[in-house]
Amino acid sequence: MKIALVGILMAGFVFAKPVFMDAEWAKQFCELWNQTPDLVDRLGKSESWASKPVRKLFLYRKDCSPEKQVQLTIKNENGKATCVYGGWKKDEKTGDDFLMYAETKRWLEMGRREYGPMKAMLFGRLKFEGPRFVAMKNMGPFNAFLDKIDEVDSDTSRCP
Repeated sequence: MKIALVGILMAGFVFAKPVFMDAEWAKQFCELWNQTPDLVDRLGKSESWASKPVRKLFLYRKDCSPEKQVQLTIKNENGKATCVYGGWKKDEKTGDDFLMYAETKRWLEMGRREYGPMKAMLFGRLKFEGPRFVAMKNMGPFNAFLDKIDEVDSDTSRCP
């Protein structure tokens, strides 16, 4: 399932698809997160993940700029891990949050399921900072997250 606003003509305006990992992409990815049971339900029921009421994921493309990070804010409530914000980075990372970055081609390879997060991190294709124990205990949802990374139809040819 691809989510996009591609070439829609409204009142004389054409809306192009978002740039991969820009604010609009993050907003659409947040909506996709909320439609993914492996993320909402499995993470929401995970004691290690839900031990904090809010967790943030910060993402960027290594071949672009670390200054252009997007943020996904995940609220843990009533057994659900719901994305409540997707956009440009607006908060500082804490010890309970995650930072992930990779080259654009690596993000897309993971989205195509060419390899999972363990191989990506082992071979240095995905850089990761955050509570490793929480990530290890939630490898299934982490795989689901990476599988969805390319499902928002976006422009990967330019940087945010």
